[in-house]
Amino acid sequence: MKLYGSSRSPYVRKVLIAAHETGTIGDIAVEPMVVTALAANPTMLSVNPLGQIPTLILDDGQALFDSDVICRYLDLVIGKGRLHPREIAAEIAMMRLLVLGDGLTAVLMSLLSEKSRRQPEHSERRLAALREKLPLIFATLEAEAPKMMQAPFDMAQIAIVSALCYIDFRLSDDVVWRETHPSLANWFAAVGRRPSVVATAYFDELAAAAAGAGKQEKAGQA
Repeated sequence: MKLYGSSRSPYVRKVLIAAHETGTIGDIAVEPMVVTALAANPTMLSVNPLGQIPTLILDDGQALFDSDVICRYLDLVIGKGRLHPREIAAEIAMMRLLVLGDGLTAVLMSLLSEKSRRQPEHSERRLAALREKLPLIFATLEAEAPKMMQAPFDMAQIAIVSALCYIDFRLSDDVVWRETHPSLANWFAAVGRRPSVVATAYFDELAAAAAGAGKQEKAGQA
């Protein structure tokens, strides 16, 4: 299988963590792909009409898109179904937290987007509206953290840890949460040691490429 994605994407990281947890990571070749809101990526549009990452191409050529769909496939079709509870009440409870984790990711990515806009008077209002949600999200996660600490690692926890790791990667100065949410911080520290989380750390390949190009240029001028 081929996974189109970026090592900077929290949604791609969800898929990669799930692939490690389900034992399917060895069956996936990752194809680095960058998408932006400013211009469609022709390669992505050729396999996914939404032009989004992550997109998983199966061995028969079928394309799966949306991180939750891909993770569900890896877990329930290929894996052993450990990440998705099969009992209805447990599944609904898991999905509630999964949506919360995805929602936190969406707020974080919107914060990044607004910070880069060139209309400060409009962006400040949008930033304020986004930041108003964060205390409520973190309060809910703090209340759920003791239960998550005792529960099996599932897709909801994968979504939440991906979002919290994204804060450290992109927004550590803007979103400070550990000191005021100790239960969540303890859970995050424990889950952060899982091999699947360690192996999928965020990496800014564009910045690394730019730095490499800069070093080569300097070397050429020496």
